[in-house]
Amino acid sequence: MIRRRAALVTAALLALAACGEEPVESIVIPPGVFQGAADPLFQSAQNAFHLLVARPHALIDQPANAAYALLMYEIATVEASSGRLADRWPGRLLREARPNLRAAAAIASDAAAQLVVESLWAATQALRRGDEAAARAALAPPVSLDPTVTRERLQRFEVPRQVVRPLRELRLALERDAGQPG
Repeated sequence: MIRRRAALVTAALLALAACGEEPVESIVIPPGVFQGAADPLFQSAQNAFHLLVARPHALIDQPANAAYALLMYEIATVEASSGRLADRWPGRLLREARPNLRAAAAIASDAAAQLVVESLWAATQALRRGDEAAARAALAPPVSLDPTVTRERLQRFEVPRQVVRPLRELRLALERDAGQPG
């Protein structure tokens, strides 16, 4: 009887623990995305905050900047969800808001983070060079169902309000972590 109860309790605890686990994403950041030996979480958080929260008007008619801002948000989301922060809340908020940001740019919500990172980096570089064909190729399926729509949205990018709070929370968490003795 005791063994049976122990087995039931153990099974229930394992099921409960499995429900609480969040899927862990990982990405390989393409060479050249960051200058120097920067911490990817800190730099992507700072860049995403600056572009998407502090200066969203600077993205209008600047598709390369819009693609780069999306790239920074994508990297910040994965890095903040990796368990490096003492506070897991910002990572969760970033993941929950990511579909809104992707939808604003006509990027597939179910695309793998690695594929989105690589595509946005290639699109950023192509747009900076003025190479429209390469930019559209970088934004091809499965990242976007229609590269033309994605390109148009990057041209007139409007930041969804849902991404502001997660980026603010991430900055606060990074400040708290930086203030803790190592």
